[in-house]
Amino acid sequence: MKEITILSSFYNVEYFISSCVAMLKSQTAKNFSVILVDDGSTDSSYQKCIESIGNDTRFTVIRHTTNKGLGSGRITGIENCKTDYLTYIDPDDYLAPNAVENYLCDIQKTSADYIVYDYFISDGKSKITVTDNCNHVYELFSSNSKLISHVWHKVVKTDLYKKFDYSFLSQISFAEDLFNSINCFLYAKKTVIIHKAYYTYMYNALSLVHKKSEKSIMENIAVNKNLLLNPKLKEYSYIKDYVEEDSFHSFGQLIFPNLKNDFQKKPHFREWNELDSECHIKIPRHTSFFINIYLTLIRKKIYFVCMLFWNILFYREKVLSKKRSSK
Repeated sequence: MKEITILSSFYNVEYFISSCVAMLKSQTAKNFSVILVDDGSTDSSYQKCIESIGNDTRFTVIRHTTNKGLGSGRITGIENCKTDYLTYIDPDDYLAPNAVENYLCDIQKTSADYIVYDYFISDGKSKITVTDNCNHVYELFSSNSKLISHVWHKVVKTDLYKKFDYSFLSQISFAEDLFNSINCFLYAKKTVIIHKAYYTYMYNALSLVHKKSEKSIMENIAVNKNLLLNPKLKEYSYIKDYVEEDSFHSFGQLIFPNLKNDFQKKPHFREWNELDSECHIKIPRHTSFFINIYLTLIRKKIYFVCMLFWNILFYREKVLSKKRSSK
């Protein structure tokens, strides 16, 4: 039976790392490896990690001298992986005790180079299963499935990373899951969807992942731009449609107001036009007549009229925000 490596990059998780290591040690399967990348933690994460591992030789800890970001941490894990398959875990999430055992069995049964599973979401009080009725990759993308973009509920054949330039991950800390997952879907020869859940994602509304900033917006846009410019995308129209739709919403953060984020309290028409000239942002068919006019004016660089439209959108956003807060 082929072995698997569990990869985790962490930064300042002193309250979670010991329980994460203990959880991995308690897996019913024994023939697997773990690579833990300490991405320059400044708290006691590294010390607690080493203490928790003890003399368990299945664990390898690699330490970055500075914080390089989640993407770089994952690169380090991938480049040090010596098994045929790998999967990911975030240190504050959970794996079922029989997860690795089932991963190994499914690898043996399917010989797939990409396996997609359902997963759980928990807020610490309740837990829901994220699943769908899709049994083929094109169904996932045509239905905008929630099983597409994350990496931690998937098993990947390590050789798959030789087929695309994953070094781009070093440039990003946000949306790296989308880049990783879409490329695996594009280059996998055999993808299997198994509707069983072993991974629990712990949702934290205060997490940086759920907060928009100029950095997160621009990195998300960079990911979409990288994907759109990949010639491999043309071979799979259903993946291309999904990426184009996601890209429009990503790029739209430059020209649509959002009261919650300082960066979106002013328009960024020139940045939008620059991106549009490089990869021609496709406007979805369901956009309103008003928005289509607005986007046409931006493309024509008639910015003084665009500002009028933007102010209308901004005012509408303020009104809707007041209505939501009054409920």
